Amino acid sequence: MKRSKKILIYKLSCFLFAIVLLLLPQRALPQSDIQVLATVLGIDGTGGNVTVAAQLAVPVAQSGDGKASTVAKATGGSISEALENLEIGMGRRVNFGHLSTVAAGKGMLLSDIKEFVSYLMSSGKVGPGAYLVYCSHSTASEFIEQAQKMGESSDAELGNFIAYNKSGNHVTTATALKFLQTLHSTSGAACLPCVQLEDENSESNPGDSSVGEGRGGAASEKSQSGAGGLPTESEKKQEEQKSEEAEKSDGSKGESENESQAKSESGGNSENGSQQESGGSGKSSDGKKSGKETGTAEKKKLVAADSIAVYGGDREEPTVLNALATRGVVWQDTHSNYGLVELRNVLIDGQTVPSVAARLSGKSVKKSAKIVKGENVLTYKIKVKLKLDDSHICANPGFFGLLKDKLEDEFESVIRNNLAFAVQTSKETGIDFLGIREWFHKFCRKGAENFDLSSVIVNIETKVIIQT
Repeated sequence: MKRSKKILIYKLSCFLFAIVLLLLPQRALPQSDIQVLATVLGIDGTGGNVTVAAQLAVPVAQSGDGKASTVAKATGGSISEALENLEIGMGRRVNFGHLSTVAAGKGMLLSDIKEFVSYLMSSGKVGPGAYLVYCSHSTASEFIEQAQKMGESSDAELGNFIAYNKSGNHVTTATALKFLQTLHSTSGAACLPCVQLEDENSESNPGDSSVGEGRGGAASEKSQSGAGGLPTESEKKQEEQKSEEAEKSDGSKGESENESQAKSESGGNSENGSQQESGGSGKSSDGKKSGKETGTAEKKKLVAADSIAVYGGDREEPTVLNALATRGVVWQDTHSNYGLVELRNVLIDGQTVPSVAARLSGKSVKKSAKIVKGENVLTYKIKVKLKLDDSHICANPGFFGLLKDKLEDEFESVIRNNLAFAVQTSKETGIDFLGIREWFHKFCRKGAENFDLSSVIVNIETKVIIQT
């Protein structure tokens, strides 16, 4: 074959190869290289000045799962502008398809949260099953930043925490769809569970203001005496006097401690490294310094506050219910069917049982609305099945026989008292967060025509069965 012919064949081959390359489909950069995944979103502010904070999973080239968690913040005149500024600041497109939780900051107004949640759902950034929570002690940005410090997997931890409360704990939860549905119902009210972060060495949950009750459990403030009930005015005054005396004593102790410390420091005893913050609290001895002094962040843990934030009525600001009213809401919630409840200091046959824990194995809630002698009457019928966690109680058949009947009566009394207090709170605040008006609108239209929340008669029937 001649040389000229070989060159011609070579040129034709190169030309054909170039055409094949041009015809091949173009491949863009992998989506994981240009996108980040948002798992938790926090919103603060009003319609004119919105701050968003997102917990992001950023793909990185590293060993393991190849994911790093970070928190990004941005502000804007609206929720859409703030989210756009968030992507601009990141330099990447943020994928909100895996968003599991949306946190509303402390003090967020009703009109603002309606606008924000409606936009997130209509734009497809949030699915109908995303959980909504209310930060009762901080802004949403601060809450997410502190939650991110819990660990690199805290994005999943927060989502799993809310999901577990929905399926395995006796607390109330709210999704984006449920929040908007109940808010636009005839009752015009919706509830959000409160969450917060507290120090690991703290003794108790600040939201847990009553005894005899696990997180989201059943016992009332009066369960120590075995009866259950509402606090009286005299008891409230006694508690206020005790708190004032405690504050005075704490202040005097703090002054004496500061004086003694100043003397010891002037005496040259600084080698031990014992230091104390102002106010007489936060003392660390034996050469141990606090987290701020050593440069390490204080360890936090995620807890569900024993309270819920209620939106609705004529108020723009949310109303945070106390622990007793919150438990009343949970007892009538048909979706909260499992969890641990507890009674303390129950007197049975002259013997005091300090603590009895039981686990819900099932709950049935039925409501009926009707008119009786011209009055609107709503009747709750709550049936609860419990299993005792204390095996040593079940080991004594004679004592367990007495205990079973007594505990069933105690839990029935507690449920009635909790729910009655929630009804009373609803009437006092004028916020129908129990959905009483909506129930009359659906099943008793005549009663809904001249509906007055304050005049509704509520009857509560309970049945508790302790299974062996």
